[in-house]
Amino acid sequence: MASIAPASPARSIAPELDASLGWLNAAPLTLAGLRGHPVVLLFWNAGSAHCHNALQTVGALASRFRDSAGFVAVHVPKFDSERDGAAALDTMRLEGVALPLANDGDWAAWQHYTLSAWPTAVLVDPQGVIRERFVGDRAIEGLSAALEAEIDANFLHSPGVVDVPRLEAPAPRGALNSPGGLIVNATRLYVADTGNHRILECTHDGRVLRRIGTGTRDFVDGLADVSGFNAPRGMALLQDRLYVADTGNHAIRRINTRTGEVDTLVGSGRSGEPVAGVFRMPKDAALDRPWALAVADSTLLVTLAGAHQLWAIELGAGLLRHVSGSGRFGSDEGGAEDATFAQPSALAVVGDRAYVLDAASSSLRELRLGDGSVRTLFGRGLFEFGLKDGGIRQALMQSPTGLAALPNGQGLWIADTGNGALRRWVSRNQALTTVTLPSALHRPSALAAWQSQLWIADAGNHVVWRYDSDSGEMHRLPVGE
Repeated sequence: MASIAPASPARSIAPELDASLGWLNAAPLTLAGLRGHPVVLLFWNAGSAHCHNALQTVGALASRFRDSAGFVAVHVPKFDSERDGAAALDTMRLEGVALPLANDGDWAAWQHYTLSAWPTAVLVDPQGVIRERFVGDRAIEGLSAALEAEIDANFLHSPGVVDVPRLEAPAPRGALNSPGGLIVNATRLYVADTGNHRILECTHDGRVLRRIGTGTRDFVDGLADVSGFNAPRGMALLQDRLYVADTGNHAIRRINTRTGEVDTLVGSGRSGEPVAGVFRMPKDAALDRPWALAVADSTLLVTLAGAHQLWAIELGAGLLRHVSGSGRFGSDEGGAEDATFAQPSALAVVGDRAYVLDAASSSLRELRLGDGSVRTLFGRGLFEFGLKDGGIRQALMQSPTGLAALPNGQGLWIADTGNGALRRWVSRNQALTTVTLPSALHRPSALAAWQSQLWIADAGNHVVWRYDSDSGEMHRLPVGE
């Protein structure tokens, strides 16, 4: 991402927050009402892994300086499905961040502030003048020093405690909260209960056999009832080990399915750039938003949504290896070092190929495991999306995030998250079709298949469904109830 970018030399007055903003968790705020205090405006997008990192950074600053500065999160949609702001509110809750949240559904504030990328944090001084802009999650990590300097300089002139809503991060909701990962074998279904920060071991019909994790956001190894996760998502099974992409902790966790004990394979709890090589301790290796996992022989493949790359962990060797992706944000085809990804968020291995869904480019990519080269099966780049069936030149999706293989290598099931749809891609004719379902989906986020049965994590409805592809029947499972 870009480094810190200063404001224009003229240091312009910050435009007032537009009246068209939709406030999602607080009464409308104005910059005029916050005059006399420094203000941080975070412009972000619900689907962006970089923005999730930025939310964490700004949320921590808001807790630290809650009496001395104002903080406002302004959500700017990319996809049509994000324009009502519901996904933004759910994402902020998943990240455990409590900031006044406005939805810029018509891009008015985005245009008034002449922004070009998210996340962007704008620091406004007590007189209402833009002091600095911080573009990108790594740059926003440098916001703390600049904000503290503004607070110190304003100490003798502050009108008192800043008048903003005292929001608290919401407690976990209900039996399931935004489930974001599924995996199944002959006897068990595992559900990543993402918003409740735990893993559920279930029967195929959704009866919970074991809860792994306390349900509180944490980063703790140990037995099932004391371990802690932070927004876990993708999973992979290999023999009696369940591997979990602990996305919020930037780590890969490992569960002994016989005992329920949890340990950390890789990750320190903080985002960072991965470095190839042997790691002796889990914290020696950094990851950035691991999202999806898959096993190929004795290798664990990992999509890093924040780094826009695929990496591999050689199990038993303690070796982290780059598989594909330059790290640049894009949709370029090519060799392992030249290809680009745009937030890879789902992964499935079929034979000597890995299939990857790029959420930000609404595309399906094919990766050769032998050399890491990538080609795009369908998808038209970073800013073209929709709901359209057809072949390579016609098919469109909207921010897809879930994959599962069809039987016998025939193709793939796809959770088309932004369209609230289940799609089926058949490899023989390279065609994408939309499956008609008896019940509506709302932000489906993960899939798992076993024979003719398909399990669907319906994050927006906070439920898991089981769909029989032979009969067309679909049942809501009582997971966690």
